Amino acid sequence: MKEKLNPFIRIAIPGEEASIHNAHMKSIREICVLDHGEHEVKGWGNRALGDRWINEIEKGEVFIVEFQKEIHGLGHIKLIEDESTRYGFIQALYFTSEVIGLGLGKKMVDTLILKAQTWNVSDIKLESTITAHGFYKKIGFHDDGNVKKVEVGGSFVTCFPMVLHLNGNKKTI
Repeated sequence: MKEKLNPFIRIAIPGEEASIHNAHMKSIREICVLDHGEHEVKGWGNRALGDRWINEIEKGEVFIVEFQKEIHGLGHIKLIEDESTRYGFIQALYFTSEVIGLGLGKKMVDTLILKAQTWNVSDIKLESTITAHGFYKKIGFHDDGNVKKVEVGGSFVTCFPMVLHLNGNKKTI
């Protein structure tokens, strides 16, 4: 039987941390660098793996793009809650050049929205890269504050705070 050649989205499983990390760093170094420049990418796109993905994968908050039996993208959403606020936060949405332009960005965001809806939140927030800012606007996110610099891996990265309001905690996707 012929191997499935089309990329697909699935939930990440334990043991895939290094492959997820490699796809994440590759995306920053090869794609985000075009908009952010070498100075911002220097630390941001060259971080060590550490144990950052372990807990998120166990919680079911990380989704990956698999293509030809390799990981070529990721989406990570987490629940933020304290006594005064509760919302979903897209922590990461990155793809390698092998799968850019195949419509996976919208599909991955839809997957993250479905996950957030299980938490009964009314908003999804994120801090967009320069690279993804237009994409997020196109699919319904709105700017939610001033552009800012966020320290990531020793670099200060330009980010756009954004929000998507879910009507009645449900968004048609």
